[in-house]
Amino acid sequence: MSVQERRWQPLLEQWVIISAASSGRPWSGATVARARTSQPDHDPECYLCPGVTRASGVINPDYQSAMAFDNDFASLAGSDALPGGAESNDVLNRKAPSNGICRVLCWSQRHNATLADLSTDEMTAVARLWQQEYKSLSAKPEIKNVLIFENKGTETGVSNLHPHGQIYATGFVTETAQRMRDAQQRYAQQHKQALLQSLIRRPEYESELIVERSDNFLTVVPFAARFAFETWIIPTRHMQSLAQFTNDELNELALVYQRQARRYDALFQRPSPNVTLLHNAPCDDHNGNADWCFHIAMQPPLRDPDKLKYLAGFESGSANIINPVPPEVAASQLRQCDEASHAQPLISCG
Repeated sequence: MSVQERRWQPLLEQWVIISAASSGRPWSGATVARARTSQPDHDPECYLCPGVTRASGVINPDYQSAMAFDNDFASLAGSDALPGGAESNDVLNRKAPSNGICRVLCWSQRHNATLADLSTDEMTAVARLWQQEYKSLSAKPEIKNVLIFENKGTETGVSNLHPHGQIYATGFVTETAQRMRDAQQRYAQQHKQALLQSLIRRPEYESELIVERSDNFLTVVPFAARFAFETWIIPTRHMQSLAQFTNDELNELALVYQRQARRYDALFQRPSPNVTLLHNAPCDDHNGNADWCFHIAMQPPLRDPDKLKYLAGFESGSANIINPVPPEVAASQLRQCDEASHAQPLISCG
């Protein structure tokens, strides 16, 4: 499939360039190893394993399920700390406090268990932890935005190999959340319906772009995917956040997510690096939050099993991402990867 065109990403209101032609360039640049690195079930040197003393001096409990704790080296000033500098409206040197709460989420006590490896009960416990943490943090009056995410794999720059996620609960609404909220509010005002629920009713999301349909969710490759094998998990009913999920919906979401994580492992023939973002509505008092559509974005940094997607000169300088894999092709390949199979051959991204 040969595609060279710009496609509109409606949540970020940005153009993405889909260019299958660029995938055929001869490649003599850096590659990444595909071999599975064996990890122990417990690593006494790992700061996230049960019973280990962390760098801060805190001893981890002997936890046996998903667990969360405050990050010892938080990027944000604690909500009870002094603001990180007084607010200033100087037009050229504007500044504001960067208060918030940073949390670490351990998926399992096992040092070598990714989300793709967990049992059904363990995976649903992770989803319950997502919901509990969101509810608790979003209820704090000083918190305006809660982003739950996972950086998986050394290719994403993760600092600890024990599978885990993080939460940044900020005293401000992040730049991306502001863009997405504005876009969804404008769409809802103009069309009288939610943006993502409208999106998944389009015919291409029922055919070429679909990866999986479950009772309450669609897993799709977005029409204007910014990453070669990016997928979104979207609920079929309009919900702003994890707080609105029923127990059955939450359990289903956990397993839908896990199946997609396993597809990536099959596709890339190894534990796949990935950045996962759980996009809940901001929790300030903005009226646009009502139009927000909860979804999960999964963004593997790989363009094929041994090549990373780099954002170099043009993309960094223009904010127009170039995706070398047509989303329809990516969706087709992901549909062919069931939980136990080896991946089908990838298109050449050399």
